[in-house]
Amino acid sequence: MKKIFLVLILLCGSSVYMQAQQACIPNPAFTQPGIYPDSATNFAPAYANSAYSQLVTIVVPQDTQALPWPIPPVVWDSTVMVSMTGLPPGFTYACWNVGPGNQSRCSWRGNTTGCAIITGNPTIADTGTYPLTINTNNYVGGSSSPINYVITYYKIIVNAPSSVVDNSSTAFEVLQNAPNPFQDKSEITFISGTAGNVDIKVYNMVGTVVRTIKVKATSGVNKVIIDSKGFSSGIYLYSISNGDKTITKRMVINR
Repeated sequence: MKKIFLVLILLCGSSVYMQAQQACIPNPAFTQPGIYPDSATNFAPAYANSAYSQLVTIVVPQDTQALPWPIPPVVWDSTVMVSMTGLPPGFTYACWNVGPGNQSRCSWRGNTTGCAIITGNPTIADTGTYPLTINTNNYVGGSSSPINYVITYYKIIVNAPSSVVDNSSTAFEVLQNAPNPFQDKSEITFISGTAGNVDIKVYNMVGTVVRTIKVKATSGVNKVIIDSKGFSSGIYLYSISNGDKTITKRMVINR
């Protein structure tokens, strides 16, 4: 019997026209219905005086089993973002979708994939914890009456400028590459609680891996230089994985 999947929480962004620099692509590592990062992982922390970018990948189910067998599954029609409040000052969000029938970037049809991206440039004055409130309408079974769901367990914590390294065995954090946008080279900094192998993959806007880098990480702060040689101008995603956790961020090459 399929698990009950009554409500899928989707993040998207403003309904106004999304400019190219706001676009995102879903993380191709996620294929099962759900929203990533999940509630247990939550959103990455922000640091004052450092650019912030959080990618959210949404995989919408084809149907949902609202009642036990032998009642057949109910078709999942779409989910629409109504509002998202509580972001730190100056932060913005935008959404994107992939798949046929998705006419609005802030609405996803069943059995399709989309993403949202939250960006900002926090200052020291913005330090603190910002609980988010996300309101969605979900349409199932051909009904024009939405199932409303509000999620309140996501938050963004804005920390003071980072100067202390977390060397605990569970630490794994990726900072935004700098400079970003860049022309020739940019530096990615990540923090690992233990030494080990780390994989870095760069994706283009259609989700194709265009570069793979394998790194022997040390415990503490690690830095990797990304060379734009062979890349066209545009928006890319880079994901860094230590085998247990994968963090994805966006970078822009502007020649």
